[in-house]
Amino acid sequence: MYMETSTVDHGVRTKPEVRLPEKGVPSAPASFASLRFTAAQLAELFGVSKTIMGELERDGIIKGQVVPYGKGEKKVYDWQDVIATALRFSSRLAKPTANKVKVFANLKGGVGKSTLASQVAMRASMGGIKTLLIDMDPQAHATLALGITLEEDGLTMRDLIIGRTPATEVIQEITPLLSIIPANLGLSTLEMELFPQTNREQKLPKVIQELRDNWDLIIVDTNPSASVVNISAILAADELCIVAATDFLSVTGLKKLFSILEDLQTEFGAGPDVRIIPNLFDVRDGISQESIGTLRKFYGSFLANTVVRKNTDMRESQKLGQAIWQFDRKSTGSEDIASLTRELLTEKTQ
Repeated sequence: MYMETSTVDHGVRTKPEVRLPEKGVPSAPASFASLRFTAAQLAELFGVSKTIMGELERDGIIKGQVVPYGKGEKKVYDWQDVIATALRFSSRLAKPTANKVKVFANLKGGVGKSTLASQVAMRASMGGIKTLLIDMDPQAHATLALGITLEEDGLTMRDLIIGRTPATEVIQEITPLLSIIPANLGLSTLEMELFPQTNREQKLPKVIQELRDNWDLIIVDTNPSASVVNISAILAADELCIVAATDFLSVTGLKKLFSILEDLQTEFGAGPDVRIIPNLFDVRDGISQESIGTLRKFYGSFLANTVVRKNTDMRESQKLGQAIWQFDRKSTGSEDIASLTRELLTEKTQ
């Protein structure tokens, strides 16, 4: 039987960990935190054979436990086994160094930005990458996607920047490899509180810089606006991941975002690498095809190799607080998130 972990109350309600059911009893949807893996799944995630995983178990590197499954039993492995496997194959892990902070952004809403940010964070952590997801959107979609409901007085990035609350009190652990600085509607006041301050654009980059050494990967989800908070997030980024839905309005809105990047380059003398991620692509839709063509023509040097296809399973997994791999690892959504995560974890070569 799995043990529930105790957490400090920061105004956060997490979904209770789902225990494996007794034989013949239907199970409730499992949260990401309660995810367990088979040996074959671990082998798939780390790109090794099941034989090698068997050797790790014989050597006592991974433990596993036998649990009821249907009318029989199966052996599963938990997050500590993922960590042990990651340490064993650390030379295989693509841990970014120069481009560790990835900021997901677009001035237009409804492009699937929060979905990709949270799904990439989950997928990276499943591969042994210690990941921090920072939700800077008061709508808190990335927070909800990880199974967290934050109370109105719950701690957010606002408390780190304005209240100078210690990071240890704000960061919420989802698994030993994935944590989040959550968001709620209270984060919406940060814009007004920053506006009269000097060097306001540097407040968020300073906080993220202080967190940098504790994580292999930091993903920031922003809200769809040209705000001081989002400008700060861009300045904190090593890489700006612009999520562009393959529709007319999303693609035409890129011009304004690139104009902002040019202004930041002029004012601050530096800017992040840029990668445009085509999302919600439907091969049967003429507008999707036209939009991809436009992206390749005008922004080809910034375009990600991965095109994320429209997939209803992605929305369902978000609603359940699950990784798409967990919801349906054979789906096109799972394939695309795996491909995108590998691409983002691979350092760009000049």
